[in-house]
Amino acid sequence: MCLHTENECTEAEDIKIQCGIFQGDSLSPLLFCICLIPLMDQLNRLNTGYEEHITNTKISHLLYMDDLKLIAESEEELRKQIQTV
Repeated sequence: MCLHTENECTEAEDIKIQCGIFQGDSLSPLLFCICLIPLMDQLNRLNTGYEEHITNTKISHLLYMDDLKLIAESEEELRKQIQTV
């Protein structure tokens, strides 16, 4: 397995999963959101999207439950976001 960091890929041993969380389990939504944090960080680092004028922050994506919306000013920015996802 290859773990990606900012500028490198580190090889790691495979993780053997013995059992998982069942759909409908109360931990399932929380763990799902926790797993998406690295993806959200990567999308934020791209510095793409539309700038909100009051706070001067860029909005590059919206996440609601299991629905991810990518927001870009150009097709090139959208391609970068899709490549990251």
